[in-house]
Amino acid sequence: MIHSAKAISPISEVQFKPNSERSKVLDALRAIAVLLVLGRHTSVSEVWTRIGWCGVDLFFVLSGFLISGLLFQEYKRFGDLSLKTFWLRRGLKIYPAFYVYTAALSLTYWLILNKFHGGKFPLRALWVDATFLSSYFQGLSGHTWSLAVEEHFYLLLPLFLVMLIKLGRRKDDPFTCIPLVFLGIATASLLLRMAATPANPTDHLKYLFPTHLRMDSLFCGVVLGYLFHFKPRLLARVSGWPFLFAGGALLTPICILNVENWHIYTWGLSCTYLGFAFILVWAIHLPVPRRNLLTVPLNLLARVGFYSYSIYLWHWLVVNFFRPCFRYQCITTGTPVEWSSTWETWQWPLSIVFSILLGIAMAAVVEQPMLRHRDRWFPSRTQNPAAPSINNPDSLSVGRGISTTTLYRREESGPVSEPLMEEKPRSLTIGQS
Repeated sequence: MIHSAKAISPISEVQFKPNSERSKVLDALRAIAVLLVLGRHTSVSEVWTRIGWCGVDLFFVLSGFLISGLLFQEYKRFGDLSLKTFWLRRGLKIYPAFYVYTAALSLTYWLILNKFHGGKFPLRALWVDATFLSSYFQGLSGHTWSLAVEEHFYLLLPLFLVMLIKLGRRKDDPFTCIPLVFLGIATASLLLRMAATPANPTDHLKYLFPTHLRMDSLFCGVVLGYLFHFKPRLLARVSGWPFLFAGGALLTPICILNVENWHIYTWGLSCTYLGFAFILVWAIHLPVPRRNLLTVPLNLLARVGFYSYSIYLWHWLVVNFFRPCFRYQCITTGTPVEWSSTWETWQWPLSIVFSILLGIAMAAVVEQPMLRHRDRWFPSRTQNPAAPSINNPDSLSVGRGISTTTLYRREESGPVSEPLMEEKPRSLTIGQS
């Protein structure tokens, strides 16, 4: 743990009144990300399948923003970072659900091998998944590579920030070099992607999955987290609807070309995460609608996003194992239904629905109970912030009423907590006069 001599002074002192509303904007973005991925792995529509891969990049930008935000928030309150607490809490959020899924997938593999194919169980692939190396080697699942990239990020980012704290001369902001570091990482990742030599378009382990080729997406989110915490006036001043339109323009290439195209997996990936970064900046400065035409779809998306981790985990089993097994059973035996052209079409949207339902169920059975235990065993240092005061940097509000506490307590506590949505402060709010 890194300690400082005194508490860090807040950037601004503001007043706000909490209410029972939680920020739904980021959960809605999570839902969009996981729905994009579900579309990629099914055949509901050609366009959805072609662009669905970008959901992972949206996840990366969100993770970089939220995870760095937890660490920035902790430093601003205490002047130090507890690596032990951070890694324990991350592990108890990620590992239980992940290893339950891996065990279920292994059992499914074993049953299928015994019934249909015979052969040897792929122990090496299981080991690759279990050790989060699937961004470099073939694992059991085709989607756990992104979890491996994020796991490497969780290990490296806190160490990097601790190094900056030790070396930094400004105790109020030792992270000033982060934008420059991001430029270096973004340039290096782009050049490495351009230099990649895949054997064929499906050789994703060579040009699309490796951690060092995708770290720029995550670190783009870190830059946003840094600006949100330490340069909020700048971030609020440049945000607005033009950012949404700029983000959409940057995402245009993915609507035209496939991810296997050289232009997309090189500079196209850079445009993709920058596009999502622009959209994220726009989104976090939006007021949460109380009652209008967007309330119902926003609430629905937020609920799906609430369970996005479990949905992402379990959809692979539904789409690539349960669905084909059900289809094979129906075709060969006529039970439980006679397979027809109608079922051939509807198998894909039904797979998406069942993936969401299974993800929600497994979150209730595995993820949420473990998070409750985690919060008892290893309480968050920032989960219960003090009332707004000059000694509480977390009381800073940006945009139109979304506070740093609101955004980051959601990621820290997971689905078992109910972070507060801060009302528009009566005194100064960053971004408004």
